Amino acid sequence: MIDFFQPTNPFAAQTQRLAAEAQQGGGDIFDIEALCRELAPGDAEAWQSAWLQLAKTVETRAAAAYDAGNNQTGMALSFNANQYYRQSEIFMGADDPRKRERFIKARENFRDGAKFQTPKIEVVEIACGDETYDGYFCHPHDPPPGPTPGPTPEKSPVVVLMGGADAYAEEIYFSGRQVCERGWGLLIVDTPGRGSSLYLKDIPARPEYEIPVGACFDYLVTRPDVDASHMALMGISMGGYYAARAAAYEDRIKALVCWGGVFSILDDLYEFFPPLKPTLTRVVGAKSDEDARKKLAKFDMAEAAPKITCPTLVTHGINDLLMNVEGARRLFEAIAAKDKTLKIWDGPEGGTGHCSYDNWSISIPFMLDWLAERI
Repeated sequence: MIDFFQPTNPFAAQTQRLAAEAQQGGGDIFDIEALCRELAPGDAEAWQSAWLQLAKTVETRAAAAYDAGNNQTGMALSFNANQYYRQSEIFMGADDPRKRERFIKARENFRDGAKFQTPKIEVVEIACGDETYDGYFCHPHDPPPGPTPGPTPEKSPVVVLMGGADAYAEEIYFSGRQVCERGWGLLIVDTPGRGSSLYLKDIPARPEYEIPVGACFDYLVTRPDVDASHMALMGISMGGYYAARAAAYEDRIKALVCWGGVFSILDDLYEFFPPLKPTLTRVVGAKSDEDARKKLAKFDMAEAAPKITCPTLVTHGINDLLMNVEGARRLFEAIAAKDKTLKIWDGPEGGTGHCSYDNWSISIPFMLDWLAERI
């Protein structure tokens, strides 16, 4: 049995991540528990087979709901199926062709459900040089009233959310959807090394992440419904590097949240948690361990961190098994911002693991309350 309440192995850790997202509409906790009760950790083929079967079953139920005109039911089921397809490929090898197939199915299901989401989830494309990134602009709930009546769209603050090493936009919607409930827009994009950019376009991650993130802000300032003077950036897991790196060079970012702090990807992830090595090797487009080390050595905040001057929050779990908490502390100390906060989750309320998956009812409001005072 996989115990995702007290994870001690990668199977349980990934399942806890899914269970956290299920609380936000990205899965059903009873589906998850029933599957985990019958599945032992370590058998990757049994893992992918079980999640694939569940994904297909839920997808079939979604199709029946749509056929019956029950679109809200279908939406919820499609969102669940999206997550189960993602779960089914997470432990496949980088060269396994099924990874791409499962990603496509996950995205199809998410977009089937997104058609019926209110407020709207809008499919977008972000141009960055010769590259194009796929993503979503998630409209806010109850946006603040505009200064004058009329047909001009009301403007709202916006948060850009960067996912981590194996995340894609269709998943991290369930990490960030509470942003929309605050009356803010949410932009989630498959920037280099993530989601469709990796699975479908072979665009690897790059250390100079301010370039793709800058393209996201270039897009946002063209939207008449975005208040460009109130834009924030969040990064979850390895996205904590992407976001921090971007904030060092992008002055349109008015506040930064590192939902998991990292100073050196090589030291704080690759060396710290060996099971992540194949994923990180693939993310940066490396061909070997030696090649991965050379590439990842450039993913370092030593030069960039002192350039971060916007208000910054760094959060981390004291018992994070995937990312070294000392990396979060080093990042925080190096940041030049006068308004900066370090929150290490180390108490009985939980949240001591990776991305505080076991206390999102506390940790997400903590981050959003912090942001509310600044955007």
